[in-house]
Amino acid sequence: MAAIITSRFRLDTTDKFLTSLANNQFYMALGRANAWTDDTVPTTPYENDYTSNTLWENMFAMKKIASADIIHCTTRNLWVSGTTYVEYDDQDTNIESKVYHVISDNNNVYMCLKAGSGTSTTNPDVSPGGVITTGVINFSATDGYIWKYMFTVPTSDVTKFLTSSFVPTRVIGSEPAGGSDAALINQWSVQDNAVNGAIYNLKVTVGGTGYANGTTEAILTIAGDGTGATATAIVVGGIITGTTITAPGSGYTHATITVAGTGTSGALRPVIGPPGGFGKNPNNDLRSHYVTINTTFTGDESGSIPDANDFRQLALIKNPLKTGATASVAISGAASMVIGQFYEILTLGNSSAANWATAGAPTDYIVGTIFKAIAVTSTGTGTIAGVAEANAYNTCKSLTIPAGLSATYVADYLFEGHTTNTVGAKGQVIEYNNTSGVLHYTQNESTGFGTFLATHFTRAVGATSAGDDITAVTDTLINHHSGEVMFVENRTATTRADGQVETVRLVIAF
Repeated sequence: MAAIITSRFRLDTTDKFLTSLANNQFYMALGRANAWTDDTVPTTPYENDYTSNTLWENMFAMKKIASADIIHCTTRNLWVSGTTYVEYDDQDTNIESKVYHVISDNNNVYMCLKAGSGTSTTNPDVSPGGVITTGVINFSATDGYIWKYMFTVPTSDVTKFLTSSFVPTRVIGSEPAGGSDAALINQWSVQDNAVNGAIYNLKVTVGGTGYANGTTEAILTIAGDGTGATATAIVVGGIITGTTITAPGSGYTHATITVAGTGTSGALRPVIGPPGGFGKNPNNDLRSHYVTINTTFTGDESGSIPDANDFRQLALIKNPLKTGATASVAISGAASMVIGQFYEILTLGNSSAANWATAGAPTDYIVGTIFKAIAVTSTGTGTIAGVAEANAYNTCKSLTIPAGLSATYVADYLFEGHTTNTVGAKGQVIEYNNTSGVLHYTQNESTGFGTFLATHFTRAVGATSAGDDITAVTDTLINHHSGEVMFVENRTATTRADGQVETVRLVIAF
């Protein structure tokens, strides 16, 4: 049995992921302050529960991903003079693997409707007459290439999403207001003027023989379910070597080409544009089933996260739960929910659809369902948990010890808790506040997962000193191992410092 997963399926999955941001909370997480076995070669993450569990153990910060932080993207092919490009072909068995679209140095994106006989030497940004051609008209360069202007990447998207390997793409939903970025106005013009079912190229499948040179001896007739397409043949040495489209027509989903004239055996087929026409949906045209996520960590995010240690791991977490919010909280109205915040259904109890309706829960009342509260008048014995909603979270465990010990409790310092006779838990310092004495730490397989108590003292692992008094033990703000781990990337160390800004760009393929 032969089967395929189409680009449309992957694009649909990508669309649903982007749409899901409105009904879920996604966070970018930082972790792994301790070195890899070989710190120049990160450990490979695998699709298993062990990877997810150890991710949580090493995580120390997360920041919410806003809808403006994520966008469709496609592979980046910079136009370079002297390069051979492939023309779009609706019958190509693997068009996505070929370079059929480019981006110029001016961030204009073009699709190749027809390739020349050799390399491309004329920049599609500039016509032979030296005029910028970023309008909606197809552009034929002197090298024989025909490029279709698709859009210009807006300046804001260039700054936030353009990478060396990927180009951000978007579909504009409505006409931009006056005074909008020229890139958006131009793209809207392309979308609005796209011609459905147009034929911009004919492929010569058999050149035939005996045709007279010129454009009148091999007469082409295009017949199909559309109208208006016409073309002439280019004959060299009695053989049809190419064609010129004189009118692309519209409305075609299929067509046949007949050849009349003095010669014989000439055969051609049409290349029909995508649904809606070239440029109507650039996400579809350019196979944009990738997303780029851009998250900026600014210092300690107003005191919310550590900024004094390095990280080696990035992750995408969906709907993590707040610590303490997983207790059995009945859906009893204002006491249990806040309008506009997300919750997870933990138990149903005797609750029915009527109990949940005004809370904004979905129609499928299943344990694990995430919903957004739109009112707080529901009743019942079902229980809920609060999904994280703050901009940023410190995900570490914390202790309070004496202040002024920054020379001892440096980043990655391994310490242990002890009483007079018993050694207790071990941990690794993520960050220590020299003024407040609050020490943020993680525990993993190397340290073990023992529990620190307020009756303990802290000291270096293996030391014999009396140590420093623990006056408070604080749980994590986020319930570890809650939510869903959607993406994990292991990398070499990135050093953070007080006030430093890190812009993290992730590209995920669907």
